[in-house]
Amino acid sequence: MPPNSKTHLNRAFDHLDNVVYIMAEVMKGRSAEEIKRHLVSDDPFSNSSEKYRKQVSSWLITDYVKGFSPEALRVFARIMTSESIDTQTKREILFWKNCERDELVRAITVELVFPAYHKGAAFLLREDVIDYIIKKKGFTAYMSDKRVTNYLAITTKLGMASANGRNIDLNYFRPTKKSVMAVLYFLFNSGMGPSKILHSDDFKCLLLDERDLVSYLAEMNASRVIEFAMAGNIVRLEPKIDFEVLPDALEE
Repeated sequence: MPPNSKTHLNRAFDHLDNVVYIMAEVMKGRSAEEIKRHLVSDDPFSNSSEKYRKQVSSWLITDYVKGFSPEALRVFARIMTSESIDTQTKREILFWKNCERDELVRAITVELVFPAYHKGAAFLLREDVIDYIIKKKGFTAYMSDKRVTNYLAITTKLGMASANGRNIDLNYFRPTKKSVMAVLYFLFNSGMGPSKILHSDDFKCLLLDERDLVSYLAEMNASRVIEFAMAGNIVRLEPKIDFEVLPDALEE
């Protein structure tokens, strides 16, 4: 694999159920190594080969267990295992994390889908996306096409983009206020400052430009879950609830 091209799109699929299972194991207090052993030995999802289970479990554990600080992992696990938080919100939060951890998912979303969506394009040409992956990331045409297929397996469930012959249809997409709030609080927890949050590509992963984000922030400010104000280049953006109780707020 070329340097700076970390991706799991060679084996990606709609993995929400897998992550929910893993987070339930986290809630039981099991370590990353224990969860991985269970995934490989018990095969809770399908009758796949042991080799494949090892590859997939390594990806899932690395991105969704080891990819969080201990505090953030506890919050993420509670969100994913909550029966009161809707599936769409969970999918959107999961896709944001997918973009954070997977360089190719992030590149396709931020560099191709996001600008096309905000230009009002109805679709992208699949061949253009494949060509982008070949030229920018150095993958072969065959592997690039496979990665596009796997990317669309995720975005179709999300409702963002879907395959339509040789086109990739860009669907009308507005993330839930709860998923935007969750991403915002994870960024607060990471120590990112107000101005950087406002201009962060993290929200582009949910197809929000700065104007869209400001609208969401104003609504959250009115609901008193954050404090938000702008005056020229000065941005005031602060949490109004503790990070640990974020799952409770999302359940309301």
